[in-house]
Amino acid sequence: MDARYYANLMIHFMNDGTVFLLPSVLPLIILEYGLSFGAAGLLSSIIPFCLGVLQTPIGSVSDRYPNTLLLRIGILVVSIGAFLAALSPSLLIPSLFLIGVGGSIYHPVGYAYTAKIVRNSGTGTALGIQSSSGDMGILAALLTAGPLIAIGGWRLVFLFWGGLGISSFLVASLIFIFKGDALEQKSPQRISASDLKVSTLSLLLKREAILIMVLFAILGAAQRLINTYLPTVLFFQGIEIGLADSITAVLVGAGIIGGILGGKMVDRYGAKHMTLAFFLSSSILLACSYFVRSILPAAAFIFLMGIALWGVYPALYLLMREATSASIVGTSYGLLLSLSMLSGIASISIGGLIMEQSPYFIYLLGAGIAAIGAFLSTSLLRR
Repeated sequence: MDARYYANLMIHFMNDGTVFLLPSVLPLIILEYGLSFGAAGLLSSIIPFCLGVLQTPIGSVSDRYPNTLLLRIGILVVSIGAFLAALSPSLLIPSLFLIGVGGSIYHPVGYAYTAKIVRNSGTGTALGIQSSSGDMGILAALLTAGPLIAIGGWRLVFLFWGGLGISSFLVASLIFIFKGDALEQKSPQRISASDLKVSTLSLLLKREAILIMVLFAILGAAQRLINTYLPTVLFFQGIEIGLADSITAVLVGAGIIGGILGGKMVDRYGAKHMTLAFFLSSSILLACSYFVRSILPAAAFIFLMGIALWGVYPALYLLMREATSASIVGTSYGLLLSLSMLSGIASISIGGLIMEQSPYFIYLLGAGIAAIGAFLSTSLLRR
């Protein structure tokens, strides 16, 4: 691993910290604009909608164009969107679309880039660390949101992270230019566009690849549901916004551990076994959280939940690469991420309606989704 890998991690940190800012300030936006929970769900779906629609075509583009250029374009667009949200609050919806468009670039391109430059027995660990680098950004966003809100309101949060994004764009540009990237210039075999489409389609339609796509969509639905609504659930239960964000930070912090731990356990015990174990654990923990009302026990369940949910990611990334081909890794990862975000939209929209009845029903919905993932994961062990 060289400076290019760490520049990639830095962009992931800044990208996810900005792309997933909205949940940390959503309660204040609900109050300022007088939104219902249903309307808040639709607002929260804007960025996942962009990610869902755009990540697959961007992943395909990443297989043909320099990844380092696309990574820089993505974080630049995300930063511009954050500045727009901060400086023109009346353009909140367009700014969220802009953040979503820019954020759609990183994940298929960033993971494909890592898969290209890290090719050894530690690939699972490398992907786990990369997954956790984005979660570190989300954690930092949650931890900085409270103090920034106290100083200048929710708009300052977007302004601050927009500035961090511009800084990462400049630093990464220097690293990529200085290191060069001969890797992306290699093209050992030219394939016609029609043959490439047929080959890609045949790989993606393999039964195991389809199963992994379904599992990734299920994971995205469960993870996005909890990650989006936990601060709001806690806030409307009477917990101050700073503390609500801090408790949510426990979830994301545990996710960082889960991503790294999951990657190491994948290298040791196998991706298929760990997929089943983490899905099953997530379902049990989410179901138990429904019955917990005290803050400290709830935080403990949330911590374990974060490890289990985020721990699935490196396993599914590795399984998808093995089920398809390294030559279409950008396309396959982009498709996974698109499905994850589209399923996340569905879970967020349904969750907003469910919250009108009782906030705690969010946990039961998440538990049911994860249980389906655990059931389908058993099919991996038979392959």
